[in-house]
Amino acid sequence: MNTVRTTVKLGFIGFGEAAFHIASGLHEEGLAGIVAFDVMAADPQMGPLVRERAAGAGVTLLPSLKELLAVAEVVLCATSAKYALAIARDAQPFLREGQLYADLNSASPQVKKEIAAVVGQTAALFVDTAVMALVPPHRHKVPMAVSGTGARRFAERLSPYGMDITYINDRAGSSSAIKMLRSIFVKGLTALLLEALTASRKAGVEAEIMASITQTLGEQPFEALANLLLTRTAVAAERRVAEMGEVISTLQEMGLDSSASQATRAKLQALAEMDLKTRFGPKPPAYYTQVLDAIIERFEKKEP
Repeated sequence: MNTVRTTVKLGFIGFGEAAFHIASGLHEEGLAGIVAFDVMAADPQMGPLVRERAAGAGVTLLPSLKELLAVAEVVLCATSAKYALAIARDAQPFLREGQLYADLNSASPQVKKEIAAVVGQTAALFVDTAVMALVPPHRHKVPMAVSGTGARRFAERLSPYGMDITYINDRAGSSSAIKMLRSIFVKGLTALLLEALTASRKAGVEAEIMASITQTLGEQPFEALANLLLTRTAVAAERRVAEMGEVISTLQEMGLDSSASQATRAKLQALAEMDLKTRFGPKPPAYYTQVLDAIIERFEKKEP
């Protein structure tokens, strides 16, 4: 990776909280001349905040998308996933050869591929950028995974300014897939913790449950824990369905929500119906990837 700093003319489409923190960090790193266009800059309510943030981050607000694209070499779209494709289409007529168009929005892999197709009709290069952590604590150093035709160049241009950028590949959609699929675990874990700890607090055993979970998660490397949980569940799913039934009854008796536990039971029931115990026998398989491959195989057999 080239770590030599070269002048980068950076432009943000949208200048909300994420763009502000990234831009202010880059400004402090010495990146000058950052520009931005935000449709809310002229809004009576939001405009003052947008202008205040821009001034604080050393960013020049431009009056139109066309003007921003005329001067920016690297364009970062940081608006909202629901507007990302429409903005790319609006930008398309003004994109030029060698320009990097990076979409930072939390959109699905399919949306990122569609944006890549729009950008691909020009001589510009697309960067599917997945922001992998909260921006405010990290600012410009927030971990990012990038893929797409312009991903490698994007990393080369901005990494020297302290940005934490991991190049994945040249295929749009790969980075956002990592973020979306990671969210299954992170958001699901949050929901399970909320349900478990709420009940624990009502039962007066919050500290004990927290200590027990901490021990389970910390006593071995996470991959080893995942291997243990997935391989054993593959051959014991039916029994664990019954156990979750008791968990749900407990929560209902306490008068608390059990939606996360019900979803867990449904997932385990679907696994039990695959009858992986017949495939593997009573002894768990050696490695969790065998379980994943068996599940994928079952679903592929269902496809027409």
